[in-house]
Amino acid sequence: MPAFAEDATKVNELQRVIEAQQKQLEAQQQQLDAQRQLLQELQSQIKELAVDADKEAETVTAGKPPAKPSLEPVKARPQRRAAISQQEKYDQDSPSGSNVTYFDPAKTINIPGTDTSIGLHGFAEFQIIHDTNGQDNNRFDTAEIPVDGAPSQTKFNVNPSQLRISSSTTVPEGQLNTMISMDFNGENDRPEPRLRIAYGEFVSDDIGLGLLAGQAYATMLDLRAVPETLDFAGPAAMWQQRQPLLRVTKAFADTLMAEVALETPENTSYIDAERRTRWPDLTVAGTWFVGDEYLNHLRLSGVARDLRAEGTNGSTDTALGWAVGGSAKLGLPFLGAKDNLKLNIHYGDGYGTQLKGGPKEAAFDAGNSELKTIGIFGTYGGIQHFWSDRFRSNLVYGYVNSDNPGFVAGNTYDNTNYVAADLIWNPYKTVTLGAEYLWGRRENKDGEDGDANRFVFSSRFDF
Repeated sequence: MPAFAEDATKVNELQRVIEAQQKQLEAQQQQLDAQRQLLQELQSQIKELAVDADKEAETVTAGKPPAKPSLEPVKARPQRRAAISQQEKYDQDSPSGSNVTYFDPAKTINIPGTDTSIGLHGFAEFQIIHDTNGQDNNRFDTAEIPVDGAPSQTKFNVNPSQLRISSSTTVPEGQLNTMISMDFNGENDRPEPRLRIAYGEFVSDDIGLGLLAGQAYATMLDLRAVPETLDFAGPAAMWQQRQPLLRVTKAFADTLMAEVALETPENTSYIDAERRTRWPDLTVAGTWFVGDEYLNHLRLSGVARDLRAEGTNGSTDTALGWAVGGSAKLGLPFLGAKDNLKLNIHYGDGYGTQLKGGPKEAAFDAGNSELKTIGIFGTYGGIQHFWSDRFRSNLVYGYVNSDNPGFVAGNTYDNTNYVAADLIWNPYKTVTLGAEYLWGRRENKDGEDGDANRFVFSSRFDF
């Protein structure tokens, strides 16, 4: 065969091979196009399902019945009810003073083979205090300011330091929680362990119910509306007692909560009489969680007390003690994203021992064998401003006014004012350093009065 014929044959064979490969590539390209189209359709369906899910979630949140789903419905987890556990009743969004700080365990350990977890938390706090007018206590209690003056003094103490142990156990009906905490708030130069809180509680999110028994903060105290101070005990007029109680908390939807409590009647004190307890205090409170940038929440509360005392003449009398109060936390977004204003106000008769800087509950008139309650008006609050994520300041005020019976002595405490201003720095999340200036004034029934100034430096290390 001639050479050119052989070359022509080879060219034809190569052409056939090229054409066959070209057809194969075209077939593969068609398969890829089909797969790409299928993938795009699947992605489009996923996006549509995601949009439907978001719309359904918004509908459920708004309280409207969800639209019929295109897929088989999935049973949603129940939403958390509004603050039925004691640990959820603290302000978790902005810092409060050491006395009512939010519990956040540094370490939670599950006990092997059980449904129980143990939490450990605490802090070591050191304070340097300088007083111009003889306040011999790390609590700046304006009701104890001497009206006749006292020498200035400087004190070092670690009394506010705390240790807390908590537990949480899952049960079929809900959750069981416990808390035990102590501080060392004895005398300034001799810190001594002191029980602060000891309670157990049952919480059910399914029915929005909480039951607490033990020693905790009085139900009249709104823990979300306590302003921050370096002064360990907080402003005058604040409900200061932690006391034995039995409390039921019920959440209605996710924005309304009611509390009813029976509390010990033993935290009372009288002028010229001895305490004789009978019936427990009855406290009710309701909280509306608004969640607006200007109004965080609003709380109303009331307490009724059976006061009973024996006078110096041996006779016994009873009187009704009562109080109504309101509190709120407001946002100040025009000053800063986290800035806030906390307000509290209360009025009533015969509940002074429950307050920081409060008077006695009542005075006994021996001539008429009558127990006369002491009327009270009190208010406190504070503005918290964040200069940055690490620096903040507080300006806090408290006021208590007593309506004393006419027969009590002229040197009986009548009213008090309290002011605190500070600068607080968190160089690290678990370290709090700060300086605070405090001013207070006490006035007696006869018009005698006394002022006091306090300067505080505080360091706190959490663990």
